[in-house]
Amino acid sequence: MTAASPHRTLIVDFYKRGLSTGDISKRLGVHRNTVFATIRRFNQLGHLKDRTGRGRPRTVRTPAKIKAVREKVKRNAHRSMKKMSDDMDISYTSMRRIVRKELKMTSYRATKAAILSQANKEKRLIKAKRLLAGTHKKDHLITIFSDEKLFSVEAEFNSQNYRVLATNIQQAADRGKTIHRASHPASIMVFGAVCYDGKCPLVFVEKGVQINQKYYVEEILEKHVLPWAQKHFGQKKYIFQQDGAPAHTAKMAQKWCKDHFPAFIPKDEWPASSPDLNPLDYSVWGVLQNKVCARPHANIEALKKSLTEEWDKLSVQYLRATIDAFPRQLRAVVAAKGGRIE
Repeated sequence: MTAASPHRTLIVDFYKRGLSTGDISKRLGVHRNTVFATIRRFNQLGHLKDRTGRGRPRTVRTPAKIKAVREKVKRNAHRSMKKMSDDMDISYTSMRRIVRKELKMTSYRATKAAILSQANKEKRLIKAKRLLAGTHKKDHLITIFSDEKLFSVEAEFNSQNYRVLATNIQQAADRGKTIHRASHPASIMVFGAVCYDGKCPLVFVEKGVQINQKYYVEEILEKHVLPWAQKHFGQKKYIFQQDGAPAHTAKMAQKWCKDHFPAFIPKDEWPASSPDLNPLDYSVWGVLQNKVCARPHANIEALKKSLTEEWDKLSVQYLRATIDAFPRQLRAVVAAKGGRIE
């Protein structure tokens, strides 16, 4: 059976405007017969919907099979579609169709994130709307986004192969599974900061150091972030962003940021539990981790070297594309009414 033309809607639209079959064919680059058949069908039926019964008859996606797959997912949402297709003796393609088309489910990567209560979601929604309004003034293009992340000398597990079936991201989070590690390898905390056209050199927090407000202000902001920002932006205005970590929201840190940065996002304006809104969390750290942690490192110094090398390789083009995505992330949070989007 011949597949339906993907240009149906445009063909009819041009037809309604009075264009000839030939003109429509030239504009869309489709055969005149396709244009003629689409117009004839529209005139006959008065709409563009497929006729009832159109398409190849189902042989595997029967109600019984669909029900069986639904029950398997309920019992264990982490079972892969390949494993389920083998268990039920049906093709992987048919299993994918049942999961996606009949059960309306998607395979999500396993992630680690804080639980969002209804109150959290409502606050996140309000703050996301305010930040989105700021992007209309291009505030995100002059913002320094910052974050800390713990990196281990041990190779990271491949989250691409560890997935969970669910109908949406919130359900995927609810069905999350703890990843058990065999040991407690050496690790180091790393502070990073990026903006639309640059990045602050990485700051390594040595083992045993507790990041309290005094350390954060004196050893990170004062010694590293502020000198870099002043050199990078010069006399231009910029905005400093940080998340809701205790050291960041403490009075000393908030006052220091207010006194030393041209502008910053106060603790009450940044959404809590929102790694999906920080470019470092939704992109940069992942890129760094995939490149650095794909292999184990002999010691912390070797890990630092690899992190620094890969950090230095992050291009301005990449940073711009990452921060250009910030408004889109905010719109997604608003559409999700404050719920998870990743």
